[in-house]
Amino acid sequence: VAAGARRLVYTSSVAAYGFHSDNPQPLTEDTEPRGSESFYYSAHKAEMERVLDETLAGSDVGAWVFRPCIVAGAGAPMLIETMVGSLPIFGQLKLARRIADQVPFLGPVLPDPGVPFQLVHTDDVAQALLAAVEGRGEPGRYNLAGQGAMTIGRMARALGWLSIPVPGAAVVSLDELLRRLPGMPPEAAWLTAFRVPTLMDTTKARTELGWHPHWDAEATLQETISGAREAGIL
Repeated sequence: VAAGARRLVYTSSVAAYGFHSDNPQPLTEDTEPRGSESFYYSAHKAEMERVLDETLAGSDVGAWVFRPCIVAGAGAPMLIETMVGSLPIFGQLKLARRIADQVPFLGPVLPDPGVPFQLVHTDDVAQALLAAVEGRGEPGRYNLAGQGAMTIGRMARALGWLSIPVPGAAVVSLDELLRRLPGMPPEAAWLTAFRVPTLMDTTKARTELGWHPHWDAEATLQETISGAREAGIL
């Protein structure tokens, strides 16, 4: 603002909405970003958007704020890293441990609450950022997500792993487990994202920015897995 900039491009996150059972589905840009206090990243993203609004109030700066879902692709293996790093947590679930003890050769077992989530490819995020840098569309919030949705079960099959259906309450209990286990990587807190659906509507980005993602959820996942294998994560 002090420098007289006219345009600002900021990447927020779907996490800014928070993972609340009363969130509307699908999420649109006019949904209040409440964040989830138990998840530092979510709370931080919501707070940053509030700070941004306060800072730009009354100025001539136009802000393009993007809320991408889980960003993935060959160069963005966070989703796979989180799953691999969280296997010790999943091992604490009695049913998963029982299956692994009986048939250990079948590999890791992931609990699947059946909650759908979205993926967006790094290339498609870059396409949206470029549109904003060039000043296309109007300043404002924009959801970013590729076509289709994913579940833990589908992801497990793509990895060659097993999955077991679990009730939503089991995922909520994972939050408590995360707080009690020492030394867990901060990325493991993303497991809270699978408590409730957080599917976003991307109509605004498509119509106002002319944004058309080239990657759907399935293709993005497959490339992410391939990249993780090449990087030695799997």
